Amino acid sequence: MRLALWMYQGTAHHGVGRIANSMRGVHAVFHAPQGDDYVNPIFTMLERTPDFPRMTTSIVSGRDLAQGTVRLPETLRAVDAQVHPDLIVVCASCSTILLQEDLERMARSAGTKADVLVYDANPYRMQEVRSADGLLTTLVQRFARPQAPLPTPSVNILGPASLGFHNRSDLICLRRMLATLGVQINVVAPLGASIHDLERLPAAWATIAPYRELGQNAARWLEDQFGIPALTDAPIGVQPTLRWLRRLVETLNETGARLQRLSTPLRLPPLTAFSLDGMSAPSSVPWFARTADMESYSMKRAFVFGDATHTVGMVKFLRDELGMQIAGAGTYLEEEAEWVYQELKEYLPPDDSGSPKSSFLVTDVFQHVARRIADLSPELVCGTQMERHACRKLDIPCLVIAPPTHIENHLLSYRPVLGFDGADVLADAVYTTATLGMEKHLIDMFGDAGLDYDEPRTGEPRTENQELRVENRASASGHPEAGVSVGAAEPSAAPSRSVVTEESNRATTPSSSTVHPVWTPDAQAMLKKIPFFVRGRVQKNVERYAMQHGYATITAEVLVEAREALGG
Repeated sequence: MRLALWMYQGTAHHGVGRIANSMRGVHAVFHAPQGDDYVNPIFTMLERTPDFPRMTTSIVSGRDLAQGTVRLPETLRAVDAQVHPDLIVVCASCSTILLQEDLERMARSAGTKADVLVYDANPYRMQEVRSADGLLTTLVQRFARPQAPLPTPSVNILGPASLGFHNRSDLICLRRMLATLGVQINVVAPLGASIHDLERLPAAWATIAPYRELGQNAARWLEDQFGIPALTDAPIGVQPTLRWLRRLVETLNETGARLQRLSTPLRLPPLTAFSLDGMSAPSSVPWFARTADMESYSMKRAFVFGDATHTVGMVKFLRDELGMQIAGAGTYLEEEAEWVYQELKEYLPPDDSGSPKSSFLVTDVFQHVARRIADLSPELVCGTQMERHACRKLDIPCLVIAPPTHIENHLLSYRPVLGFDGADVLADAVYTTATLGMEKHLIDMFGDAGLDYDEPRTGEPRTENQELRVENRASASGHPEAGVSVGAAEPSAAPSRSVVTEESNRATTPSSSTVHPVWTPDAQAMLKKIPFFVRGRVQKNVERYAMQHGYATITAEVLVEAREALGG
C-alpha cells in the first residue's frame, strides 16, 4: 500500500539495485512477479548515464506457481551467458519472499561461471538505505583480502553510489582536494568498483566515508579488522571542510609514522591551492556572508528535513555560515534520528520547558512534514522533492538538499555538496531559492510598481465589513466545536462600525487568540501592494503576529508594526 503514495525511501531491492548498478562486473537478479520490475525504469530515467541498468528480473507468473515451475536458474544462466558478470546478486521482492523458496539451492543448481550471492533483502525488515548499506558491507567483508599497505599516503572512498544525491560531483570534489594534498586514491566503492577492487581495500592508509547512509559500516569494519582509520565526517561548508582536511592530514601522518613509510610529514598547503584557479580563496562564502545582501538572512527562519547526512550538514551551514535562524529540523531515517538530534540539539529552538525536542521531527509520512511546514511558515525550506511539492502549495521557497529526488536533481553540470566547491553551490542555491535580499528591498521601495496582478482566488483576508458566519455546532456536552468563536454576529445582523484604537484593538479574553483577525480596508489596500507571489506568506505572518499579540483587528498601523517586528 505504501507504494501507492510517495515514499521517502525505495524498497529493499531498490537498495540492491543501487549497489549493483554502481559496480563493474556486478549484476542484480530480482526474483519477482511482473510489475515489481519498476526499479529498472527508475534507474533508466534518473541516472543520466549511457549504460543500461545492471539488473534483470526473473519473472514469477501465476502459471509458473500453478505448475510448480521455477525460472530463476534459467534466468541466472541467461545473465551469465549474455552479460558475463563476475558476481550475480540475487534477492526476492516483497511479493515472492512470501513463497519462502530456497533461493540458495536454486542458485547453486544454475551452474554459472559467475559467483552468485543470495542477499537477504527482506522488504518487511528493511528499506532502501539499510538494504544498500548492508549489501555493500557484505561485499566488503566477503572480498577484502589482507595485504601490505601502499608505500605512499592513500585513502579509500566509500559511499558514492548510483542515484546518490550529487555523489558524482562530490567524488570529483574529493578527488581534487586529495590531489592537492598529494594523497593517492586506492579504491572508490561502490561507484565504479569491481569485486577485484574490493580485494585491495586493506592496502589504504585511511578510509573516507562521508555519508551516514552508505559506507560507514563498511569503513568501521575495515578499521576493526585491518586497523585502517575511518573518517566519517561530512565536509559540508567552509569551516567543516577545513576541520576535515586538518583531521585527514593528522590521520595520514599518524598512520605513516606507525608504518614508518613517511619520510616527511604531510602539510596543509595554502588554501588558494584548493580553488579552481589556484590563486583565489577556495570559497566565496565567508566574504559573501559579510555583504549587505546577507544582512537580511540573519532574521530569516529555515526548516530542514531529509536524510541524516544532508540534514545535519545543511542546518549547520545555514546557521553557522549564512547566519539564518533554524525554525526546526527532522529526518525520515528513524534509525539515525538519535544521532541527528544529538548533532542538532544546540541549533534547534527550545520550547517553554527549554527542550529542543519539540522542534525536531522524526517521521516517514510526508503529510506530517507538510503540516509542520505550514505551522512554522518559514522563509526557506530545505528538504526532499516531497517537501518541494508541499511548499509549492504553501507558497514557500524550497531547496532540495536530500533524496528522494527528481530528474531535475540529477544535473549534468558539476554541482557538489561537499568541500569548498559545495559550499559555494549551497550558498548560491539558498540565495536564488529564497525570497530574500534585493527582492525584499525592491518590494519595500516600489510595492506593486504600478502593475496590476491577478488576485489569488483563495486566501483573501477578511475585512471588517464582512460578516462572520459561525455554525455553532455543539457537542454532546453542550460545548461549541473547537476553534469556533461564540458570540460572533449572526448572518442577518449588520456589522458594527467603530473607530479602532490601540486599546480597543487588543483582545480582552484568553480565547480571543483563536479568533481569525479581521483586516481593515486600509490594511487590505497595503497588503495588495505586495506582489502576489509573496502576498500569501506575508498575510499569514501578519495574522500570526496579530494573534500572538492579541490584535483582533489588523489595521495599517498593525501591519507596519508586524513588518518591522518580523524584519520584512
